[in-house]
Amino acid sequence: MNRRHQTIILVLGALMALAVLRVTNVLLPFEDLIRYGLSPLSRAATSLGTSLSTVFSQDLPAKECNEALLDSESRLAGVSVDYVRLRALEEENEVLRKSLGYLQKQGYDAVMARVISRSAVPNKAVIMIDRGSKDGLEVGMAAMVSDGILVGKITKIQERTAVVTLFSDPDSRVAVSKAGERKLIGLVEGRGNWASEATLIPQQESLEKNDLLVTSGTEEKIPPNLIVGLVNQVIGQPTDPFKKAAVEALVPLEYLEVVAVLRPQALRPE
Repeated sequence: MNRRHQTIILVLGALMALAVLRVTNVLLPFEDLIRYGLSPLSRAATSLGTSLSTVFSQDLPAKECNEALLDSESRLAGVSVDYVRLRALEEENEVLRKSLGYLQKQGYDAVMARVISRSAVPNKAVIMIDRGSKDGLEVGMAAMVSDGILVGKITKIQERTAVVTLFSDPDSRVAVSKAGERKLIGLVEGRGNWASEATLIPQQESLEKNDLLVTSGTEEKIPPNLIVGLVNQVIGQPTDPFKKAAVEALVPLEYLEVVAVLRPQALRPE
């Protein structure tokens, strides 16, 4: 018998012996010991495989998700633009609708204008609108919002744009009366920072908190009875010749988006 045959017989004998020992559970303690010793290596290999599988399996969907996200953002931007346009039309229509009742009683019509810029200086209150002399507007005309609430008057004019000085601007002066009365009682002057004050009110003039102040109609291009604001506080001593009052605006002047500029029918372009 050559050496090769001897090796084969020994190997087969060893395998048979292992099989017998395995069947009789003699090797079970040794198998548990081997598995315990190799378990860290097994866990590391499993974790690495899982990580690689996750990376490769998510690579293509990630690209698709990015493309879907970009498409969604594009569609959202389009919807946002449409929404802004719709809101602008709604605001303009709302201002016009609420102004119709007042305009029908006066010899004025309204030019609707959008605010295209505003002063960034805290103590100033001016806005620029997208209408001008080509639309029949003139310096001195009143700018109002819903239900005849005055917000200011035009102080500068161009062909396609105009500057409106709001009545809270320090350079603004508006002649006012108490609501229901046609008598001039004083001026509402701007104080900056969206505040205004009624001044030069004769001491004998009755004026109380929550009295409504309106335009007096003494200015050529500003009709009477436009609402200016509410008296918030009366200031002055009984011995003073004049008193004054803090005036509260009925609309937030700093957030105007649409205004109606009043003009006489005679100035209306053909």
